Amino acid sequence: MFNTKTLLAAASLAVLAAAGTANAAPWEDRHDRQEMRHDRQDLRHDRRELRHDMRVEHRGYAGRIRIADGLRFHRYSMIGDPYFVHGRYVVRTHDRFSRIVFVQVDPYSGAFIREVVL
Repeated sequence: MFNTKTLLAAASLAVLAAAGTANAAPWEDRHDRQEMRHDRQDLRHDRRELRHDMRVEHRGYAGRIRIADGLRFHRYSMIGDPYFVHGRYVVRTHDRFSRIVFVQVDPYSGAFIREVVL
């Protein structure tokens, strides 16, 4: 009985060890990791091209009148000129209840985005 158990355990251990080494592959040879790495490289190259395009083609900012028209459509009246705050184009306005509100606007089209809490 002892010999049968030992033989069966040794045979199952050999089968499991052979099956385990067949799937094991080094980190660099796993294809899913390589695909992820290539995706990151492609994304990095796309961002580099985008930055290069942004440097070459500078888009002009929307004029004050265009921004005022967009805000007037949303019932805001401008108090001052639009300016950048923390990378956002912000305008100081009065809302329809005459409260002072800061509004974020798209600097290129002059479209209303949202109210901003500074």
